Amino acid sequence: MKKINESFICINCGKEIPLANKTCRNHCPHCFVSLHVDGEIPGDRASDCQGRMYPVTYEIKNGWMKILFKCQLCGKEHRNKRAMDDEVINLDSCIKKYK
Repeated sequence: MKKINESFICINCGKEIPLANKTCRNHCPHCFVSLHVDGEIPGDRASDCQGRMYPVTYEIKNGWMKILFKCQLCGKEHRNKRAMDDEVINLDSCIKKYK
């Protein structure tokens, strides 16, 4: 299966988002909003939903931060590993804002 890693313009804050290293990014590293573009496998871009996904919580296990996102259209939840350029200092305030 081919994974797609591409740059994009954030649907929420309008910033241009570059390619991520070692992952297929689908969330904005600034405001943490994304589109529901992936199916069951990160980077497959197999979802037809296209709903907005917002962070709802995060956890740190074995030194890795994973952020739980929820689609506002269909309700699907999935976790993404933190990208190295994610502005995690903003994550708590973003979660509170989107609730």
